[in-house]
Amino acid sequence: LVAGGEVVADWPAQSVQPGPELLDALAAFGADIEVRPGRVVARGDGAIAGADLDLGRISEFAPVAAALAALADSPSRLRGVAHIRGHETDRLAALEAGVNALGGVAAQTADGLRITPRPLQGGLWHACGDHRMAHAAALLGLRVPGIEVDDIGVTAKTIADFPDRWASLVSQGAAGG
Repeated sequence: LVAGGEVVADWPAQSVQPGPELLDALAAFGADIEVRPGRVVARGDGAIAGADLDLGRISEFAPVAAALAALADSPSRLRGVAHIRGHETDRLAALEAGVNALGGVAAQTADGLRITPRPLQGGLWHACGDHRMAHAAALLGLRVPGIEVDDIGVTAKTIADFPDRWASLVSQGAAGG
């Protein structure tokens, strides 16, 4: 969605995770989703649509959804995630501050965020000790030059070598690889 292209990932036929909700959320932002036996293919052309989403069952996706919403072509509403105020950080407050610091317009609601996209500029993104916040900044950095994450090392919680993997992925994309 952010950079255009295609992602192919292993995808279980059955899972206790809320996978279909994640695919629906990506589709709401404009991704073309194709589920194949054991795989999912997500395609995008760089255009991101604003979305109105209840993320209650996929609240871990909320920081990435906020990043997508900040890059969208129209406003977005992310709902059902009041409880993420109590995660590694108050994610709603951190996302609001992060998006606004880069020039976007984000405001907390009782159970989520409203985000109105505006042209963003580079700047320091505070991960707040939260790996999901760093993931959101990494996505924004695909489109917005000059985004720096104050502590990319927090991503080790879920992917120990995230900084190296991300650098490799970005350099491959820049080289057309």
